[in-house]
Amino acid sequence: MSEPIEVIPAWKRGGGLALVCEKCLNVRFAQDYPEHAGDERLKLREWLKERLRHDGHWGAIRATGTTCLDVCAKGRVTIVLEPAARGGAPSCLVFDPLEDRELIYDTIVRMLAPGERVDVP
Repeated sequence: MSEPIEVIPAWKRGGGLALVCEKCLNVRFAQDYPEHAGDERLKLREWLKERLRHDGHWGAIRATGTTCLDVCAKGRVTIVLEPAARGGAPSCLVFDPLEDRELIYDTIVRMLAPGERVDVP
């Protein structure tokens, strides 16, 4: 049996990782607000990925989906920000996925982009 090989991805060298709870978006939000089931704005991870790419942050910052983070705030999406390259502690934040998209993006960039880290109060 071989030994695992440690790798250091770009997000660990220069920025961080945003973990977006897919259960919040795909299950919980639709249960709480059935009128928004299937709303394209709930494809938050995809939107973040494209926006980060467009603005030149992709690589240093990665947005990826995850299963349940066991927070389950009604009408919210849970996002964990892991500033891996900065040695800071992860932050677990909840946002309204429809109304707070720009705030989500700005918070991710502010907390994870190289040279731009500001802690959440």
